[in-house]
Amino acid sequence: MLITALNGCRRLFRPAVATVKGEATSPQRNRKPNAVPTSEPQATPRSSTPRERGHRPPTVVTLTVLLLLQALAVLGVAVVFALEIGSGVLNLGAQIFLVVLVAAAGVWIGAAGLSLWAGRAWVRAAVVVIELFAVILSVSFFSAGNVTTGLLFLVPAAGILVLMFSRQVAEHLAGLHR
Repeated sequence: MLITALNGCRRLFRPAVATVKGEATSPQRNRKPNAVPTSEPQATPRSSTPRERGHRPPTVVTLTVLLLLQALAVLGVAVVFALEIGSGVLNLGAQIFLVVLVAAAGVWIGAAGLSLWAGRAWVRAAVVVIELFAVILSVSFFSAGNVTTGLLFLVPAAGILVLMFSRQVAEHLAGLHR
């Protein structure tokens, strides 16, 4: 078994320069000088950076805009909570914690939106978790009788979740382009 593994390694790591009767020859040297190029189409390398890709599908643009608007809305709620510190039912420590938590959520949603624009693959899981939390919050607003706020949470979350699993977004996050 050890000999088989060694032979496999030898085949894998063969030198690029072959020897013919003691003289070293490279594959370039053995090529015919007047060789006609083949008519096979050359495969173009796929670019992995978004700037090289250039064009982004409309669903990616829409999804990024929705996520950034959602991040701005959450950061706006954090500002409102910060302005109301000192008043309310919660003690001061809980109010400060709530402001920091909501601001961190807004920054996280914004980072997810920008990373989606950049084509980072980790974004899909983060966005799904964020939007599932929004759906859970919308259900709590519906059960409290606040239908308008529940719809403000549910409709964008549902739209983002549907767009997140579209073919164009999946190809964008996989680094494929057309």
